[in-house]
Amino acid sequence: MEILKINGLPEGRADRPSVMALGNFDGLHIGHQQLICRAKELADASGLPASVLTFDPHPRQVLGLGHYNNLLTPLEEKARVLDRLGVQTAYVVNFTTEFASLTAEEFVFRFLAALNPQTVVVGFDYAFGRGGKADASVLKKLAEQIGIYVEIVGAVNRYGEKVSSTLIREKLSYGDMRLVHELLGRPYTVSGHVVHGEKRGRLLGFPTANLELTESYSLPKNGVYLVRVHVGGERYAGVMNIGTKPTFHDQAKRTLEAHLLHFDGDLYDQLIHVELLDFLRDEKKFFSIDELIAQIQADVQESQVRLAQYSL
Repeated sequence: MEILKINGLPEGRADRPSVMALGNFDGLHIGHQQLICRAKELADASGLPASVLTFDPHPRQVLGLGHYNNLLTPLEEKARVLDRLGVQTAYVVNFTTEFASLTAEEFVFRFLAALNPQTVVVGFDYAFGRGGKADASVLKKLAEQIGIYVEIVGAVNRYGEKVSSTLIREKLSYGDMRLVHELLGRPYTVSGHVVHGEKRGRLLGFPTANLELTESYSLPKNGVYLVRVHVGGERYAGVMNIGTKPTFHDQAKRTLEAHLLHFDGDLYDQLIHVELLDFLRDEKKFFSIDELIAQIQADVQESQVRLAQYSL
């Protein structure tokens, strides 16, 4: 997939038209995927490439709306998912306060038109233009004045609620990784490099990979999780602790440490991708090392039981 980064208004006009999915797409959840797959379907039917127009950083982050300093899908992860969905071109707009000041008319006539979409597919709740005051119906009205067809896609619902990035963040904060998986259509994944830690895990008989995240991910609540780790073309089941290690620290920053099952090797400085599959238990403080070791053994045993539900 080709990634084209845009700063400000494009110069000139894209040579070839496309069918374009338009949105922020943080999470790229099943609602977003329905929209993008519809764009891909229309693109294939018309013999055109499928493209996506998205924004980085997230508009809410730039405008100070909500807690969006941490993302569900930072740009690199978003690109991986879009590529798997068959998108051929991703236009990534550098979202700034200047870009946010464009009126709805300027966005359509001066910006969108330059990208030469034949068709734009957009969600029913899409908002754009200065102050986010224009909606999908306004986009349709303006775009069709210059020959761009707009198709508006409805919501995807689960359990009586609209699937949204906000809903996924809420479920993530509860540690409900199974539901997050269902809403995303894939396991929630974080990526980072393995760095040197305190090396306590090895002394306890359970060596861990200490993960330094590559991006500011939204993380689930503190606790112990069943994970699947991808590294060097291989994948391993494992158990990951997210938290502050209260047995050893009264106050400390959150860390991520993964113990890989059936792995014996050196992971230092390697990039790994960690899929969080299931919540095992809350993080807790232990009053002896023996008590901690016994609990880790129990965590590993419980993870083995649950592994039967996954293709690992």
